[in-house]
Amino acid sequence: MYTYGSFVTDGTFTLLRPVISSFLLITVVLFVLVWLPKALQGFLNGFTVMAVALISIIISGQVIFFEAILADELGLGGGSGFWMFLVIVILGTVSPIIYFMRHREAGS
Repeated sequence: MYTYGSFVTDGTFTLLRPVISSFLLITVVLFVLVWLPKALQGFLNGFTVMAVALISIIISGQVIFFEAILADELGLGGGSGFWMFLVIVILGTVSPIIYFMRHREAGS
């Protein structure tokens, strides 16, 4: 029915799932880097942590919004993208908090 069949899996819209998965991976890597001992965090600073977290949350939110519109217009079900977006929001919020708490303690 569709010209490109791999964006539908069992009646679920999955075309944008790799984009959300990529941002989930980026956010998990950021979270792990924030949890590393301070000696291994040489290339992280507050701006980098905040920028990566905000960009991941904003772009994945936009992707989820457009995925919902496309799935609705095509009459398909939504995928697991919403739950991945929630994990991105949680990790993207917790990572800067942990980073700044650890660096505030070290600075005091």
